[in-house]
Amino acid sequence: MQKVRRTIRIRDFARETLMARFIRKIVVPLARVWFGTCRVSVINPRVYKEYVLNDTPVVVGTWHRAAIYFLYFFGHFRPMIMISRSKDGEILSQYAAGFGVIPARGSSSKGGRAALEQMRRYLEGGGKGCATVLDGPRGPAYVAKKGMIALSKLTGAPFLPVIWSANHTLTLRDSWDKMILPLPWARVCIAIGEPIHIPTNATNQELEHYRELIEERLNTMMAEVDRRCGYR
Repeated sequence: MQKVRRTIRIRDFARETLMARFIRKIVVPLARVWFGTCRVSVINPRVYKEYVLNDTPVVVGTWHRAAIYFLYFFGHFRPMIMISRSKDGEILSQYAAGFGVIPARGSSSKGGRAALEQMRRYLEGGGKGCATVLDGPRGPAYVAKKGMIALSKLTGAPFLPVIWSANHTLTLRDSWDKMILPLPWARVCIAIGEPIHIPTNATNQELEHYRELIEERLNTMMAEVDRRCGYR
């Protein structure tokens, strides 16, 4: 019986290794070529220059639908990003690491507290930024959770809401988050909101206020970039 268990573990490990190789050797290079054809414009370039291009530590939040492209776009900044411990999260983690992202494994449903502590240490140790999808890992879509807002409070790092849309996209309409990917040579519009400074002494009631504010702002920004790009 013991030998059977060991065999299963070896097979599982082999599958994971094969998957990691496939993502690293095939998926990531393909995504670089694909997304590299897109033309990018940034709404609010002042905030982008001041808080993204400079060395200001930031906490960033977006919606799940935007994750795949943003891992490519922001990966070279070496952010630490919270990714769930699920099987889907493992695939996403391998993909993200291929672009330079440092995964912190956890979510609101499992391992979130440990991941937030890892991110706190990363920011306080000189890390550039931390981020996650605020409505992950399983929704409901476009409803923010508090984790990253609490991280902003703990570290004093400003919170930046970000979202993108494009004029030509592939939309996974059967997925709960309506994940979108820009098609090759699409015009991508990235919205970066004004920084939100969350006091380090904010109460739970005040954190709920900031959660609602960020949720509303992200949804307003999403509607604006979708309108500009003609996305429906």
